[in-house]
Amino acid sequence: MTVWFDVEDLSRFFQSASRPTGIQRLSFETYRAIWRLAGESGDVRFCRRGAARGRYRSIHFPALEAGILAAASAASVATSPVQLSRPGQPSRLALAARRLPLEYRLPLGVIYRSGRAALGGLRELSAAPAKRRRMPGGGVGGHQFDMESPEINFGPGDWFVNLGAPWTSPYDSEFLAGLRARGCGFAMLAHDLIPELFPEWCTESMVLEYDSWLNDIVPQADLMFAVSRNTAADLARCLTQKGKTVPATVLLPVGSCMTELTAGSAILETPYVLMVGTIEARKNHGAMMRVWRRLLETMEREQVPDLVFAGKIGWLTADLMQQLTNANWFGGKIRFIDSPSETLLANLYKHCAFTVFPSLYEGWGLPVTESLCFGKTVVASNRAAIPEAGGSLCAYFDPDNALEAYEIIRGMIEHPERVAALEARIAAEFHCPNWDGTAAAVLARFGIEELAAAERVGVRSIG
Repeated sequence: MTVWFDVEDLSRFFQSASRPTGIQRLSFETYRAIWRLAGESGDVRFCRRGAARGRYRSIHFPALEAGILAAASAASVATSPVQLSRPGQPSRLALAARRLPLEYRLPLGVIYRSGRAALGGLRELSAAPAKRRRMPGGGVGGHQFDMESPEINFGPGDWFVNLGAPWTSPYDSEFLAGLRARGCGFAMLAHDLIPELFPEWCTESMVLEYDSWLNDIVPQADLMFAVSRNTAADLARCLTQKGKTVPATVLLPVGSCMTELTAGSAILETPYVLMVGTIEARKNHGAMMRVWRRLLETMEREQVPDLVFAGKIGWLTADLMQQLTNANWFGGKIRFIDSPSETLLANLYKHCAFTVFPSLYEGWGLPVTESLCFGKTVVASNRAAIPEAGGSLCAYFDPDNALEAYEIIRGMIEHPERVAALEARIAAEFHCPNWDGTAAAVLARFGIEELAAAERVGVRSIG
């Protein structure tokens, strides 16, 4: 028996992007741990699509791993964080523009913002050759990690597994039927049901891709992993409502490796509260913007810590970014660090006062786990799977209730003993999970018994 892990969608993602989202972080780190634990055993191998339809070739995972790490390193920001806030007085150009009639001022504003966006694109374009040179083989999306071997003939007892985002690289039903005919099992991982449950937070193409995957591919799986009980329940409910088969589902423990990084001395000089995540509507950055406005209206300015957004800019965020620009980033009280490296992110976690995570829906909530791994208090949304990630160690609020969030956050600022009490509990009660535990749980499900660690992670079935 061989367990084949399909990394096609992972390699395709890093062909067009270099900073991962939570799904890519989870799948990549789990694959790395699987390779560390069992890569040399022969029981585990990795593959991606070949040139012919429905055919796959073996890949050398360490080569893919090196390419992805190089791509991420090339895209990392400088050691000092990028501050996009604009504190201080408006520029002379802005003051002059305000004196123009509205019919001139509005189109000039469009031209100015378009020019800034174009300038940013030109900077990215000029940096592309250097980034590409730093990637082994010229880019992650190439075939430099393909092995010189014939196309794979999956056999009886084999498993074909994808722990990433297979809806972005759809499977052919004929290929899946061929797997079943040869006695090969098919397994995937459900991260969340966002495009199905909340299509308004997604792009149209994402909704269409996900709908096809959920309706046509998931019911053909022999096994589904789920990152949380909430995700497993959402998956079962959606499939049942559609009249589709609900595959056998097991929970998968979610790891973290942030604390293995060297954080160093603080990069930001002023006290700050940290919010980690891609800037998109679902993450609810707008709610935190409103909370910080209220804090600045009701407290002395020097008492209010900075709010630091750390992540990349996602989709459907133009209005939010324009609001922040128009508000002058509250004179620098809100700051944005674009696509921080893992090392920079570790530094931000280590030195923050506490973190906030106001997301409206999560399949798990990796930033909550990471914050707790650093021993940091989290003021978090009480929605979806987030309480599973934080347990009793977070301060929770309704993400639709900005007043409740304001009161809890202000209480943390004005009463640091509340933060200290939670940090003491985190230190005493929280055990930081690692990706080896995630990998061992996957392998245990396929009967790779030489990994004694699998007995300790406890794969849990959904009954």
